[in-house]
Amino acid sequence: MFRGTFNHSIDDKGRIAIPRKFREVLAKEDDDRVVITKSFGVRFRSLDIYVMRQWVLLEQKLQARPQFDRRTIAFKQLYIHPAQDLSVDKQGRILIPTDLREYAGITKDVVSTGDLEKLQLWSAEEWKRASSDAESVAREEGFFEDFGI
Repeated sequence: MFRGTFNHSIDDKGRIAIPRKFREVLAKEDDDRVVITKSFGVRFRSLDIYVMRQWVLLEQKLQARPQFDRRTIAFKQLYIHPAQDLSVDKQGRILIPTDLREYAGITKDVVSTGDLEKLQLWSAEEWKRASSDAESVAREEGFFEDFGI
């Protein structure tokens, strides 16, 4: 499971170091590859990163759906088609493809967040906006009670 929030930078080549806490989770996997794709929030852009095992589970769920259903096709176009396999190098870094960096607006400052079964990468600016929005939602009556807290 991935949890926590970490601030770091992307280098000139487009690589980011995966935070040590997240690398510990990755080290437990039999495969040093991850899959990165566009994330679709309500109003904010980020990237999702899955360990290969979790990605395969997602693909299996998708394969069980009717393949000519328009929602299945749309999901594939938005989430599966832009997905790319990446290898984690010996320094614990991954190279973020240019098109995905551009989609998420990642230029220098990056925020990595754990989202249970996956990681998310945000531009620092987009993370601030998304966090502020989440805080507004959390102020709504009954928010924590809905989660049993």
